[in-house]
Amino acid sequence: MTVDRNNRSHKPKGTPDGGRYEPKNTGGGTDDAAAPGMDASARPTVPGFDETRRRMDEWYGRLSDLEKSGDARDARRIRDWSAAFDRWQKSHRGEAGAFAARRGDFISSDREAAAFMLARRDLQRERDPEFGELDRRVDREIRRLEREPKPSKEHVDAIDAFERHRRRHPDEIRAYEEKRGKEISSTREAAAYMLARAGLLNESVERGNMLALADEKEWDALGERITETDGVRRYSRALADRYGLDPERERILMEDTDAHLGEEDDPGQAAREMDRRYRLAARLLGDID
Repeated sequence: MTVDRNNRSHKPKGTPDGGRYEPKNTGGGTDDAAAPGMDASARPTVPGFDETRRRMDEWYGRLSDLEKSGDARDARRIRDWSAAFDRWQKSHRGEAGAFAARRGDFISSDREAAAFMLARRDLQRERDPEFGELDRRVDREIRRLEREPKPSKEHVDAIDAFERHRRRHPDEIRAYEEKRGKEISSTREAAAYMLARAGLLNESVERGNMLALADEKEWDALGERITETDGVRRYSRALADRYGLDPERERILMEDTDAHLGEEDDPGQAAREMDRRYRLAARLLGDID
């Protein structure tokens, strides 16, 4: 029988051996989640088990159809999620083992491993809508970038931006990867993450939510936006409202535009300076403590 790199059988579910390990090929499967020999009444309680298993079964069927389509990209995607399972379960042995024990069956093929991780990701999206919106956009960007005949300038710039962002915000990247269950492991995924994130930030700005970005210290993204003339006016009005400044005081502060939009290396420096000046003016006028 054909087995994959982790000795997981490729035999479809429903065959006589159910796709389980064969005795002659058990040597390389030590990292796979295996169910202990116990009857159904003794199996552990696993929160969300029924929904995870239902979604896993759905993904198993969809992945089977993708494999039959013969598309190399789809086959690679299955391999990537199967490899993600191998990495994930090493640090989540309790969760993986409990699921296998409750199910009463091994996770016994690349297709099953990929289906489990995709089901888990879907549930994470529902539990955390903010992550879900970002993650769905990342998937869309990955598919869009896959269609490029060669990497565009936008694609290359996004890769560079990701490297800078990862150095500054490693905890954010780790939190995203933990929820997704899969590392950002290719330049295409890195570019897709930054493009998806930029899209969300741009929409937030377009909704007039510039102050929210400032409160979240997203100075880099905000600084790039306020270099646009309309963005400067909108941010200025928002700051004037925040600090209780009337239109005339706002106009006086806006006259010295060069002070806000200098040639600083940090793209967020203009936003920081603008906020500082408006806050200082409000303090001098007694509008804030």
